[in-house]
Amino acid sequence: MDTDFIERIKESGLRLTQPRIKILEALKVVGRPIGVYQLHDKMTEAKVDVNIVSIYRTLAAFQELGIVHYIPSQQGYLLCEAECRNDQQTEHLVCDQCGNVNELPIPLCATNDLKEQADARGFRTTKIRVEVSGICLECQKS
Repeated sequence: MDTDFIERIKESGLRLTQPRIKILEALKVVGRPIGVYQLHDKMTEAKVDVNIVSIYRTLAAFQELGIVHYIPSQQGYLLCEAECRNDQQTEHLVCDQCGNVNELPIPLCATNDLKEQADARGFRTTKIRVEVSGICLECQKS
């Protein structure tokens, strides 16, 4: 398990419980966006006793800590691949064919530009989320 994620959980004051560890492990194994109910099924298969509400709460806490991202087009949660501390924003490249998602950091100059444009319109930005749809290299080959 990624020690950085474990440290973030501990630093936040959250207890490092067995269900939280198992959720992290399941997200790592799946390697693509997964919905809460599918994650619950994985937990049940692994004999981990955790209810749906606890999974939602855990994922919400993990989002706040930059450990997972919610990918709207896939209606699922994805373990963070980039350095998502200190308000580092990321973009996600989503394959329309296989559903694979790649995460890339958004350069600071790009997020600053977007924030400035939003500010100019009187809009207070709280988070920037970029999702790019297309066809991944593997699907292009096949």
